[in-house]
Amino acid sequence: MKNLEISRNYLNIYPFVGVHPWNLKNIEGQEVEKTLDLACRSKGIGEVGLDKRYGKKSLEEQISVFKIFCEAASEKNLPMNVHALDTWRECLNIVTSYNVKNVLFHWYTGPLNLLEDIASQGYYISINPAIIIQAKHRAILEKAEVDILLTESDGPYMYRGMDLNPLKIRDLLRTMAAMKEISLEDLEKVIEENFKRFIR
Repeated sequence: MKNLEISRNYLNIYPFVGVHPWNLKNIEGQEVEKTLDLACRSKGIGEVGLDKRYGKKSLEEQISVFKIFCEAASEKNLPMNVHALDTWRECLNIVTSYNVKNVLFHWYTGPLNLLEDIASQGYYISINPAIIIQAKHRAILEKAEVDILLTESDGPYMYRGMDLNPLKIRDLLRTMAAMKEISLEDLEKVIEENFKRFIR
């Protein structure tokens, strides 16, 4: 609610609303409906999605709720931020089945061979400062085309002793530019255009 209020005064703040799969076990059906209503009045839906670490029963409930948000994103033409840890293909299949137009796969560490399918749908992946210490995240950046890249801090969040926060984005961009062998200025322009297309 606070983010929605802040966004009314600042045009460059784009609040997204959703039910994270980690939080699903703590909320009731009515709260999902209330959150869905808020999401439909926000700039986007997320972070929503699937996470297999909570067991089969939880995953079934996650899929049900995720589909509700996908339907809303499609009907309202809202961008969606998707958590898809170890469920990358499943999430891609669901969002495409609902014809969700703009999708960001948050902190993408999925299969390299899925990047082409993500790109062919006009979807995006995000890279975050953990790239410094996470080899599979670096491998993703090396393989991905720049026109599907966005950045994120995912913070405040501690990952393997690393404090992920927005202050690390500048260094992240420098690392990305060096790895993609393009200038920092060119990378910033590409990511800005990617963001404009994603949020439109």
